[in-house]
Amino acid sequence: MIRSVRAEIRKLRTIWSTYVLFGIVVVLDILFGSGVAFAPGGRRGGTAGIVPHGSSEWFTNVFSVLANARLLALVLGVLIITGEYRHKTVTPTFLAEPRRGRVVTAKLETAFGGGIVLGAVTMLTGLIFGWVLVAVKVHSCVTSGGVKQGMSQAMCRAQNGVYYVATTHNLWHDWSRIAPGLVLGTGLFAIYGIGLGALLKNQIVAIVTGLIFTLVVESIIQAIWPTIGEYLPGQSATALENAARTNLGSGPFGGGTTHLLPWWGGATMLLVYGIALATVGTLTTLRSDIT
Repeated sequence: MIRSVRAEIRKLRTIWSTYVLFGIVVVLDILFGSGVAFAPGGRRGGTAGIVPHGSSEWFTNVFSVLANARLLALVLGVLIITGEYRHKTVTPTFLAEPRRGRVVTAKLETAFGGGIVLGAVTMLTGLIFGWVLVAVKVHSCVTSGGVKQGMSQAMCRAQNGVYYVATTHNLWHDWSRIAPGLVLGTGLFAIYGIGLGALLKNQIVAIVTGLIFTLVVESIIQAIWPTIGEYLPGQSATALENAARTNLGSGPFGGGTTHLLPWWGGATMLLVYGIALATVGTLTTLRSDIT
């Protein structure tokens, strides 16, 4: 088994798509993070529900975009197993290890490790980006007229407003709450990707199916049947990413209540999805001819 895992890791390290995915996750983190961080946070006469720039809730919103790493972890998991079929390397792989269940198990372990690394990279990118926000001293002022940017602290106080500025304390407080769950969630989502790939085998079909189900179908189910939606893969990952929050979406700046499983429930559901799909895929693979 150890030799099989080492072989899978070697494959992952020597294909260009792995590095493309890691590059994409860094670019997306910076682009979406910038969009959230520097989006207009309010205007004269704006609503009080706008989160002021520089507050702890604002950092939470900025770091929430890092959850996009789970989608790329899913793609990574799919590529690990379907790449064998697409590039016709599955035959020598199974000749080297005829016990196909062991091959899939090695791929599951490799995908989990790759997802963990992907999650670590995205959180490191988020931390560096957060330091930049602290360095440029992103700030805002909350007055009776709403949230305003570009106002000095003295002027804010003169208008009886509350002044917020990005600080290292807020940065580390929110980052450290989100990081462990997000890293674990990306690892488990990569296992989910392995399961989809093992079941569907076609690379494009597996990727498109996984993304559409996570981004579209889950959102619809969550909106209509929230008690069912919380058990789906995407919401299970969200439960992990927000494990340290006692009431997601609550706080002085508004937000609603979202139905989420406890963190251990989210981890369990993701593990069940990945292993169940991979098991079914393995059984169908064992019964099919790959030549």
